[in-house]
Amino acid sequence: MANLTLPRFDVPESVPEEVDNLLSRPLNADAAVRVALLNNREARAALAEVGIARGQLVTAGLVPNPEVEFEVRDPGGEQPAQIDLGVELNLSAMFLAPARAGVAEATLDAEKLKAAGALLDLTWTTRVAFYEVQALQQKLELRLRAFASNQASYETALELSKVGNIPALTLANEPTSVELSRVQVAEAENALLDGREALNRKLGLTGARTAWTLEGPLPPPKELKEGEATEAKALSANLELAELIFRAEAASRKVGLAKTESWLPHLSAGFHGERDAALWELGGHVTVGLPVFDRAQGKQLSARSEYDALRARAEGQALHVRSSVRTALNRAESAGKRARHYSERLLPARQEVLQQSLLQYNAMQLNVFQLLAAQRAVTETAIAQVDATLDAWKARASVELLLAGRSTPLALGAVPGSTSMSVEPTGGH
Repeated sequence: MANLTLPRFDVPESVPEEVDNLLSRPLNADAAVRVALLNNREARAALAEVGIARGQLVTAGLVPNPEVEFEVRDPGGEQPAQIDLGVELNLSAMFLAPARAGVAEATLDAEKLKAAGALLDLTWTTRVAFYEVQALQQKLELRLRAFASNQASYETALELSKVGNIPALTLANEPTSVELSRVQVAEAENALLDGREALNRKLGLTGARTAWTLEGPLPPPKELKEGEATEAKALSANLELAELIFRAEAASRKVGLAKTESWLPHLSAGFHGERDAALWELGGHVTVGLPVFDRAQGKQLSARSEYDALRARAEGQALHVRSSVRTALNRAESAGKRARHYSERLLPARQEVLQQSLLQYNAMQLNVFQLLAAQRAVTETAIAQVDATLDAWKARASVELLLAGRSTPLALGAVPGSTSMSVEPTGGH
């Protein structure tokens, strides 16, 4: 019997050529999703598992093999050897094969939908992971800018201290700000590395292929159009609900199969031939197993209970989808408004404060520390804007996932830090 040759599982299979073509250019969200669908091992496994149900369908529809019996007896003495030949065929199994194939067919349809759902989950998690990397890259750049600002403030304080134009307490506070900013840069770098690795796992990448670059920062979030997402659209497209319906159909067919088995006697037919001396005695027989005690009562009860459970879960899934749509739409609207408020109101207001501080600094009405504090306030507001924009894109992706046919697999919670920020006052030192 031939066996499959087991490969070394620690050595990845060859990567599709299209993956390298996509990675050769800066990635955007759509390209990252494409790489994941081509190269993610869990996606391949989900598709391969459909073959299990397909194999069960093939098996269920097959006619049982006939059983052949051959017997030789030697009576001894002058009597010649006697030969018996028999063929047995299970008629009941042949009769029930179409019904069993119907159950397996409904199960196969459910498995196909389950695999499609897994691919949609991968699409959503990959897109969200990509958005998070974009946000982490922006936040690192902003932390580096803040670190440079704190260093400039410290260097200025050192120069002023040499001529005695700065209190000792103010000078002592400056290294604290620099070192805190240095820690924040290190944390941002680690967060970015973690985010890239999380995305690499979704993309199925290792080695030199992990050196991909980003096409750009997070763009402003798109605004949902009125009527673009409705409960009815999400409900009609939901794959989990459709999978439950197919599994309920399979359970319903199991009920019918069990009912048939309850009254159908076990039937088998056979041919028998016996050679005695120079003569062959031929004949046939039919065996009937009467359904007197075992009338498939347990199978009927199990099948009905399975159907009832699946129907209840399908009704619950419909309620869950409707609620998820309302939640996702509320979250997308709220997150979008918050992101636009940062970009249109808060950040421009901070930038205006910085601009006015620069004018007063040039007019020698503000000192350099107040100017640098205004700059740091702009940086912190920009970081909060990135968090708000990320939250808006994640909420938008959740709405798109629901419309594509999948309930949101992850919580729609806001990104930590997206609703609050720590901004230093612009007062003097």
